[in-house]
Amino acid sequence: MIVLDAGTPLGTAWVASAVIFSATSQFAYLAVTGAGGSEAAAIVAGWIVASRFGILAVALTGIFKEGVLARTVAAVNAFDMNVGFGLQQPDVATAKRAFWYVTVAMMGGWFIGITIGTVLGDVLGDTKRFGIDTLFPAALLAIVGSSLRRTEGRIAGAVGAAICLILIPIAPAGLPIILSLGGVAAALTFSSPDRP
Repeated sequence: MIVLDAGTPLGTAWVASAVIFSATSQFAYLAVTGAGGSEAAAIVAGWIVASRFGILAVALTGIFKEGVLARTVAAVNAFDMNVGFGLQQPDVATAKRAFWYVTVAMMGGWFIGITIGTVLGDVLGDTKRFGIDTLFPAALLAIVGSSLRRTEGRIAGAVGAAICLILIPIAPAGLPIILSLGGVAAALTFSSPDRP
């Protein structure tokens, strides 16, 4: 997990962003460190958020059925948007095209944004003057917003929020965010077909 400071060379920003390529993990890291949490807690939070990429990669097995190299490259680039677009297509060939078109568009936007942010970051100075620091929580809300439309998503959010509210006053910074993963366990229990 890498957080870039003002004055970071553009090349370093590009390499760091290519290695991480996960805004949600970076947001989780910043949320924990911003609250005074340790580096270890911030990294674990980033890992937890990033764990969904494994599920997304598995979802691609129906599209990329042959070739270890093709499946590996697709798995490394498996994100919510491109996997979602791919899985919605009526046939495998169209699904592959949709997946790669969206992937290229995402990566293009990612690196254009990194470039603009790196250049403007040095010019703007303290971005808090412009309220840019509010982008982190707003982006996280936008990312989880669609999940909150489902019952399981609302259960996970409510239980996770309750865990954080209880633990924030007494637990070390960052730990409540990690333990809020219990909300997912509650949602999985609720949605289990075997529940009484």
